[in-house]
Amino acid sequence: MKCVTIIGAGLGGLVSGAMLAKSGFKVRVLEQHIIPGGYATSFKRRVRGLSRPAEFEVSLHLMGDLGEGGALREVFEELGLMDRVPFIRAESLYRTVLPGVDIRVDSLANYQHDLESRFPEEKQGLQTLFDLFIQLRTEIIQMMKKTNMGESNDLLQDGPGVFAYNHLSLQQVLDQYLSSPELKSIVAQQWQYYGLPPSQISVVYYAYAWTEYMLHGGYYPEGRSQQISNALVQIIREHGGEVLMRQHVTQIQVEQGSVTRVMTKKAEYESDLVISNADPIQTFGKFVGYELLPRRYVKKLNSLKPSLACVQAYLLLDVDFSTVFGEKDHEIFINEYFDLERAYEEVLEEKYDTTPFSITVYENLNSSYQASGKTTISLFMLSRYEAWSELNEQDYKEKKEAVTQSLLHRLERVYPGVSEHIEYVELSTPCTNHSYTSNNNGAIYGAQQSVDQCLHRRLKQTTPIDGLYLVGAWTQPGGGYSGVIWSGYNLAKQLMLRYKEVVTT
Repeated sequence: MKCVTIIGAGLGGLVSGAMLAKSGFKVRVLEQHIIPGGYATSFKRRVRGLSRPAEFEVSLHLMGDLGEGGALREVFEELGLMDRVPFIRAESLYRTVLPGVDIRVDSLANYQHDLESRFPEEKQGLQTLFDLFIQLRTEIIQMMKKTNMGESNDLLQDGPGVFAYNHLSLQQVLDQYLSSPELKSIVAQQWQYYGLPPSQISVVYYAYAWTEYMLHGGYYPEGRSQQISNALVQIIREHGGEVLMRQHVTQIQVEQGSVTRVMTKKAEYESDLVISNADPIQTFGKFVGYELLPRRYVKKLNSLKPSLACVQAYLLLDVDFSTVFGEKDHEIFINEYFDLERAYEEVLEEKYDTTPFSITVYENLNSSYQASGKTTISLFMLSRYEAWSELNEQDYKEKKEAVTQSLLHRLERVYPGVSEHIEYVELSTPCTNHSYTSNNNGAIYGAQQSVDQCLHRRLKQTTPIDGLYLVGAWTQPGGGYSGVIWSGYNLAKQLMLRYKEVVTT
């Protein structure tokens, strides 16, 4: 029986741990925080007038691909999550607001019809573009399945469309098929959730993430993302594994090129295999040591470009938002202009008063989300870690207050009078991202999903150290909830194939 130590209880680590534990591996997960989940967690705050603490979702807005026929649903069914976690399907995926444009997206067919009605001259281009997105998705799924079964790992053979487009940005492909700048911005609206503008983000990554929602719906766990993390912990423990909190890893011990044990501040654990869900800067810079790595690998690590971080305001309102303000959608993208390249520049320049942001109304997903009659809202905006990390305590405090007021002012512009109903507000910053996950630069998507860091160009899950593997947003296939879940699943499948453990489920 192989003994596996997993560093970090983010979804990548927990999924790989659950899969391996079910397959007969001896699994131990070490997590520095007091609760499992990484970004897939929630937190509670006492609010005056409430008999119980209010509970806020840390990061999740929706998960795609969980409808019938969805590839991620198949993963969840194999794990046993669909029987443990009730999911609510969103009636609409999102609403996007741009100057003179207000679009509600609920399905691919309706979305395409709406866009063709607004831009009739673009009908053929839209059809060809969306067909391409679906083709890329289909090829990626087939490539992962064949790799996990040990059948093939050939990008050209298994994914001719992926091979043809893997060197292109979303903007380059939009320019091939569409003419209207406004339409291009509408189609690329989800860029905010992937962290790069159309000119930089890989079209293959965007196509896959886009089709997850458009083809197989958007879902939210009834008990917040923490419910998913808790269910995975339960699966690991039910199959003889351990998930230990408050475990600060200090070293991955390597002897003659192979891992032997993991050291923490409290104990040491002998290990045949080590899976790191920590970012590569911690994994190799702190736990292993660059001196044990080939020079070429160190160069690749040093060239990794982290994604952006974010600011996020968590609000509790004393009214039923949909009744008072007439908002029926749960996710609203607010844009002051169409130019998404300008939007990215404004993120870098910290123009909080005009940078695009999103509004999530959780009670519009689940009416019993919080206390009766209350509404839970989050306001999300991308942000740079460097803009916050070097501030002294007083400047940091003042900046948090200024950004909070800016976001609330913008919310008030969309829903006049809403400020009078705010009972609680709290702002997280890029420093908060870093503090709770230790992610380099507070990156919320791990490594950027840029063209030069996508697919086979992304950091591999295998490493130069025998027995040391990577999962999570910094490695293949990519960031986001789906990406890290797939990283944990793919790695577990390949380890199960390699070591031919007997499945005990």
